[in-house]
Amino acid sequence: MYVLLLKKIKHLGDIGAKVSVKSGYARNFLFPKKQAVPPTEENLAIVEQKKQELLKIEEDLKNTALLEKDKYNNYVMSFEVNVQEEDDKLFGSINLQNIVDRLISDGFKVEKKQVNLPLGPIKTFGDKNIASISLHSDVSVTVPIKLVKNTEQPTEKPQE
Repeated sequence: MYVLLLKKIKHLGDIGAKVSVKSGYARNFLFPKKQAVPPTEENLAIVEQKKQELLKIEEDLKNTALLEKDKYNNYVMSFEVNVQEEDDKLFGSINLQNIVDRLISDGFKVEKKQVNLPLGPIKTFGDKNIASISLHSDVSVTVPIKLVKNTEQPTEKPQE
């Protein structure tokens, strides 16, 4: 099924492009979210007429994302974790929701769908952990994740 894009969509096309997609994707996602319309003669004329306006809106969104990206400069996310002594495995793990919660508590405005852990949930102690944050289809930022060993030893319950 062919559709006419009203918005730039990563891995699909730019504004005004006529692209082929599966009918379910168009019917259930692109049309309800007003990201595409059927490529009729009437819609082609409307899109060509509004293309400059749509491009300006898209450029404004990209500029906003670039300004937001500057806020992530020199930002390092850190977590205090409990680690098994013999093999550096974490007690528990740090997952996507933990990352999103930390970003929000540190003052960033993100949604869970914008954040990605390319290496999956963090289960071992190390320094090569990163989170990728997509601010726009063209703008993304990588945030390093620093793990700090918890120095407090868990206290044992007193015998009764």
